Amino acid sequence: ATVESNVSQAALPFGAKRNGMILGSGASAFVFENEAGVAQRGMHAIGSVVASHFSNSAFHGTRLDGPFICKAFESFAHELEAKTGYDRATLARKSFFMSHETYTPARGGSSQAEVDAIRYVFGDSTPELLIANTKGYTGHPMGATLEDVVALKGLQRSTLPAVANLTDVDPAFADLNFAAGGEIDREIGIRFAAGFGSQVA
Repeated sequence: ATVESNVSQAALPFGAKRNGMILGSGASAFVFENEAGVAQRGMHAIGSVVASHFSNSAFHGTRLDGPFICKAFESFAHELEAKTGYDRATLARKSFFMSHETYTPARGGSSQAEVDAIRYVFGDSTPELLIANTKGYTGHPMGATLEDVVALKGLQRSTLPAVANLTDVDPAFADLNFAAGGEIDREIGIRFAAGFGSQVA
């Protein structure tokens, strides 16, 4: 769904010249169990689910409902504050945001909806939030979530990959803190996905 044949010019998450997504494929699987079960087996959990949110405004077949997504993310952030005891500024410093950005064109694309929601929730603390993205490496897998794997292993190993091909950031995102690759000092991974119809997870 891109006009570019060179992948380094096509896969441009948050890039000024982003023009269309690339489909990918893959699979992932997760085992969820309670803490007692993990301890009984003598294992150590990679991470834990602190808060979650699912909603859908049924806004449009393909476009995203920006104001609805902002409010959905606000609801999630409020739950996260209550569960962790951290205020918004502290959450921004202690978290990374695993983006769903698919490098679709700037007009109404995934990146703008995400960034609007981040700014709506974190306000002046937005530049403190580290933003990661893997779709520049994997394309957009259909029916599989690879970002969750990277988020969990990133927390476990205290490292994240750089955002792919991010040499020309859209000026609208110039204030954001993008993962440059390597070691991180974060304890919470926030995973966001907004899709057709404005379904949000």
